[in-house]
Amino acid sequence: MNSSIAVGRYQVVEELGKGAMAVVYKAHDPNIDRTLAIKILRTERCIDPEYRMRFLREAKAAGNLSHPNIVTIFDVGEDNNRPYIVMELLEGLPLDVIMKKNKAFTVQEVLHIGIQLASALDYAHSNRVVHRDIKPSNIVCNANGAIKITDFGIAHIESGDATQQTQMGEVLGTPQYMSPEQVLGQKVDGRSDLFSTGVILYQLLTNQKPFKGETIATLMFQIATEEPTPIGQVAPSIPAPLRLIVDKLLKKQPDKRFQSGKDLADALRRVQQDLDEETRKQSEPRIIPLRVKWTAIMATIVALTMVLSITVVYKKQYAAMTQQMIDHGTSLVKFIATENAVSVLSEEWTAIELFVNEVTARQDFIYLSVADHKGIVRGDNRTENIGKPVEPKQGAEKIADNDGTQVHSLTAGSKGDVFEYDTPILFQNKEIGRVYVGLSQDSLKRVGNLTLMMMLILMAVTLSAVTVVAYIFGNVLDAPLKLLRSALDDIAQGRLHHRITQQRKDEFGLLFKSFNAMADSLQKRDDEQPPQA
Repeated sequence: MNSSIAVGRYQVVEELGKGAMAVVYKAHDPNIDRTLAIKILRTERCIDPEYRMRFLREAKAAGNLSHPNIVTIFDVGEDNNRPYIVMELLEGLPLDVIMKKNKAFTVQEVLHIGIQLASALDYAHSNRVVHRDIKPSNIVCNANGAIKITDFGIAHIESGDATQQTQMGEVLGTPQYMSPEQVLGQKVDGRSDLFSTGVILYQLLTNQKPFKGETIATLMFQIATEEPTPIGQVAPSIPAPLRLIVDKLLKKQPDKRFQSGKDLADALRRVQQDLDEETRKQSEPRIIPLRVKWTAIMATIVALTMVLSITVVYKKQYAAMTQQMIDHGTSLVKFIATENAVSVLSEEWTAIELFVNEVTARQDFIYLSVADHKGIVRGDNRTENIGKPVEPKQGAEKIADNDGTQVHSLTAGSKGDVFEYDTPILFQNKEIGRVYVGLSQDSLKRVGNLTLMMMLILMAVTLSAVTVVAYIFGNVLDAPLKLLRSALDDIAQGRLHHRITQQRKDEFGLLFKSFNAMADSLQKRDDEQPPQA
C-alpha cells in the first residue's frame, strides 16, 4: 500500500511496521488535521469472515478503554472488507527493540515499567478485557519511561455467555510469553496477562528469558511443566522482595499468582518505596546525634585530662620513690664502708668475708662486694669473684652522685635490673678501698605498676560515670530539639495550626514560645488572604 491510498477518510502517509496479523501505517485525518496510526488486517487474514468479525468486535471493546498506559483507539472500521483500527501515533520504541540494544535496565526502571503495566492491565481486566498477548513488542516506551500497551487485536472479552476456551488448533498469543493455561488450551482470564508480565519482568531483570525451548513444542512443554532458573541465581543483586514478586507471577497455577493487576502494582510500589527510602537515607548527610556528640566530647575531654594528669603524677611519684630508694641505698652502703674501714686498713680479709656473709644473710642484696685500694675484691657474696679485679659494669647508666657515692642502673643477668651503689672506704679522708652494693629494682617497679593500675582503674570508673551522665544529659537536650524539628516540619507542610504545648522554664521554653508566635503570625496571614478563584 503506497502513500496515495486512502483508508476510509484517512490518508496513508508511510508504513511503520508489519506483524503476523496486521500492517501499521502512519496516516493523516484531514477532518481534524491530526497525524495518527492506522492498523490494517493483512489480506490473507481477511479471507475468514469470522476472523474479521472477531477482530472488529474485540478492537471495538479495546476502544472503550481509556487509560494513560493503554494506546487510545479513535476509530474502528472496514475498507473493502479489510478491517482497520485507527489509534494514536506513539512516540518512542517498542520494548523489544530497546531490549535488543542490550540496554541494562536498573531495578527502578523495571519497577516503573512493571507498575504502569500492572495498572493498565488492572484497568482493562476490571472492564472485562483480557489482552492475551502481553509481550515486549506490544509495549511502547518513550524517552521518559512512560509506557503504552498496544495491540488488543486478539483481546478476549470476558462474558458469562461466551466460551472461555481457546479453540483447538488455534494459538492466540506469542509462545515465549504465553501462560501455562494458554499453552494447554484451558480457561484464560486476567491472571494469564499477569503471567506474561512476570516473563517480561524476569527478562528485564536478568537479561535472560525464563523459558528457552528451541522449538515451539519444547518451549510450550517448559512453560507448562518446568520452573525457570531462580532470579537469585542469575542476578543475586536483585532485591529479595522483587524476586519473590516475579516468582509469584510465574506460578503454574493461576490461583497462586497475584489475583489482580492492582495487587501486583501495590506490591511493586512497596518495593519501589523501600528502595526510594534507602536511596534517600544514603543521599542524606549522616548526622551524628547530639547525645552521641555530647557524650563523645565530654568523654574525650575527661580522658585526655586524666591521661595527662596520670602521666604527670605517675612520673613524679616514680621519681620520688626512686630518689627515696637511692637515699636509702646510699646510707646503707656508707654504713657498710665505715664498718669495714679498719679491716681493709689492716688487711684482715677474713673478717671482711665474714662481714659480707653475715650482712647478705640478713639483707636482701643482689650482691655485696668489698675491694681494696688496688681494686682487688676481698669480700663478696659471689665467692668466685674474691681475689679478682673488680669488673667494669657493661651498660651501666649513672643516675646519681650522692656525696661521693655513685649510683648506676644496670642489668645483672637473670637478677634483672638493679641499682648499684659504689662508695669509697675512707680512712682519715684517704680512699683505701670501695664497696659495691646491688639492690633490686623489682620492688620499686611493683609499687609503680600498682600505683599506675589504681590510677587507670580510677580513670575508667570516672570516664564511665561521665559517659553515662553525658549521654543522659544529651538525651535530655535531644528530646526538645526533636519536638521543635517536628513542629517546623508541620509548618513546612502547611499545617499552620500546629503549636507546641510543652511548658519549660529554660532556653527551650523561650524557643517554643517563639515558634508558637511565628505559627500564630503565619496562620493569621493565611486567614487574611482572599480565597483563590
